[in-house]
Amino acid sequence: MIRALCIAVAVLAVGFAATTYVALELTEVATVETASSDRSGPRQTRVWYVQHGDALYLEAGHPDNPWVRDLEHMRRLALSGEDIGGEYLFQQSSSAADHERIRKMMRGKYGWRDWWIGVVFDTSRSRLIKLESAK
Repeated sequence: MIRALCIAVAVLAVGFAATTYVALELTEVATVETASSDRSGPRQTRVWYVQHGDALYLEAGHPDNPWVRDLEHMRRLALSGEDIGGEYLFQQSSSAADHERIRKMMRGKYGWRDWWIGVVFDTSRSRLIKLESAK
């Protein structure tokens, strides 16, 4: 009985982890490169993005994420992905309206994946980061 319960828990844990990985990494994921705020070198972070008009938008899931803190001392960031790439100027916003805007865009683009990540991680303090080409 205990062995069967342990196996069931292990299967559920693996399924949970696999679902989370697929949700985060399946498609349309970019890599943002920032200069580490502790000056240990560049930091590469996988992020979701949406395109609206001429701008790209990122969602910083939490303002204390290390890559978000890196932005405090940067003017530009590098982004690379399946159909995007280059250097970008950016603006951060923590307004409630922009938070709802980025959440709506992410739900529209990522669907069930966004729902799952919302179950796993707290996105209530997420920030919108607007990118425009640095060209």
